[in-house]
Amino acid sequence: MGKTRAEKNRDLERGLRRVKTQRASYQRKIIGTAVICFIILIIVCALLPADNAAYENRWEKPMNERQSQILQSLEENFK
Repeated sequence: MGKTRAEKNRDLERGLRRVKTQRASYQRKIIGTAVICFIILIIVCALLPADNAAYENRWEKPMNERQSQILQSLEENFK
């Protein structure tokens, strides 16, 4: 004989609970993997050597007369 309506509903609810827990587990795995990859990316970027050749002579700009006077007065004041 076939199952009663109550048994069918219980089986359906049990199946839905199982699917929901599996989906939540799968989502946690995806989020965890994304977070781990992001952390590894940050660590790798922090460990890469800086390319100082790109910044060479960029900050060595000529000073005008007013700037050199200000710099001299600051040096004199902090002696």
